[in-house]
Amino acid sequence: MGDISTAAASAGEREPQPKDPRTIARKYQLDLCKRALEENIIVYLGTGCGKTHIAVLLIYELGHLIRKPRRDVCIFLAPTVPLVLQQATVIANSTNFRVQSYYGDGKTPRDHENWETEMAESEVLVMTPQILLHSLQHCFIKMDSIALLIFDECHHAQVHKRHPYAQIMKVKFLINGELNQNNMSMLLV
Repeated sequence: MGDISTAAASAGEREPQPKDPRTIARKYQLDLCKRALEENIIVYLGTGCGKTHIAVLLIYELGHLIRKPRRDVCIFLAPTVPLVLQQATVIANSTNFRVQSYYGDGKTPRDHENWETEMAESEVLVMTPQILLHSLQHCFIKMDSIALLIFDECHHAQVHKRHPYAQIMKVKFLINGELNQNNMSMLLV
């Protein structure tokens, strides 16, 4: 008996089945996702309660804003490399979006042209906050190209610690000393 995915690929006629994370969501996750569609929220739940799935649901629901050929993207921030890799895998396995991960491995784009290419080819970018902060500071990524910004482990966003999360929030809300009025949605988990 052959591999089903190989047989389907060789037939060349079938597209991958759409993935719908709503089918396995719990009611409270759907309720929190609905709330996040209406306003920026902080999700405070214990370990193992499905915060990542709420983020996946929100990405799915706002997919019309990031699906190519649109130029906007979703950026999912995670504070450590293992979390970046884990969350990128979960998003890729739960949705049909083009997901890429970025962290200090030397392969992260280092100029405007390379970031432009990455953003043109990807829909969800999972990265460490330092990568986004550096990219914002050098104008490789602009806030107005981010349709959805998700902060995993958002308790790190403490101003007195000068954590990159806190610095990103300053950039998000204050651009050139003025209140930033872009329509980006945010989820903090």
